[in-house]
Amino acid sequence: MGRIGFAIIGFAIIGFLVLLGCSQSERDESEQSIGIALVDVVNSPEEDADIRSLIDELVFAEGDADNQPVRNPGMKIYDVNGNEVNGTGDQTDTEDYQKRYNSCQNAFKKLTEKAISSFPVLIEHLNDERQSINFRNHHLGNSVGDACHWIIYYQLQDRPENYSEYGYQRLGRDGKGHPKPYWEGTPFDDAGGLKKWLESNKTLSYPEMQIKCLQWLLDRELAIGVPDADSYFLNVLPLEIRVLERRLEAGEEVRDKLDAKQTALQNRDESVVPRNLLPDK
Repeated sequence: MGRIGFAIIGFAIIGFLVLLGCSQSERDESEQSIGIALVDVVNSPEEDADIRSLIDELVFAEGDADNQPVRNPGMKIYDVNGNEVNGTGDQTDTEDYQKRYNSCQNAFKKLTEKAISSFPVLIEHLNDERQSINFRNHHLGNSVGDACHWIIYYQLQDRPENYSEYGYQRLGRDGKGHPKPYWEGTPFDDAGGLKKWLESNKTLSYPEMQIKCLQWLLDRELAIGVPDADSYFLNVLPLEIRVLERRLEAGEEVRDKLDAKQTALQNRDESVVPRNLLPDK
């Protein structure tokens, strides 16, 4: 699946927003499966059929994806020169267009809520070339396979909302600009792709896979270091907290460590910033 970078102003991306708003019953159902290793996921025939039906609902239009921006109803799309770009599909102000677009978004959300239970079927569809909509900024790929990729990707990357800020670079301990690790690659890239990464880590549970991805990112942020305490509170500590949260979910006794880190962030306690991350005096 091609995921070509593309600068788009006003490009409608739901991204992590689709992860929000699930009901209590949906959360309870998801929580029951997160401790299961990927290799051990076995769905009932009814659940399997439901997942496959939702994947079919990711289809926006007939035919293979053309990898051109699919316009969010009511929004305009521009290229880097400020020229309006035509979207895929018919007129965006029609009821049918809105219905098909919303159906894709709702299916993405519901498949995300199923967590690891949906992964085996999503993996089957990673090369599904049917036309869907865009679910990631700066990427033109909008096949059903792309959608399945991002459903898994967003969950495993699991980056907290208070981590980092928009931009390509940040300052390190050396006072120089460094590309932020998530712009330079992912643990999936290192493994030769998402499918290969999942195969290599199929014995891990849902939170254990998240921890592995978070640790990949945290290790690279630690290697860059920080110029001051504020950078630590933005680029490092939120990841350390999220790792501890997932370790707690995985059954580890880390509550005291987690509470201490959360308190330090809330109070912006500069005494907790590791000396080795800061510039040499």
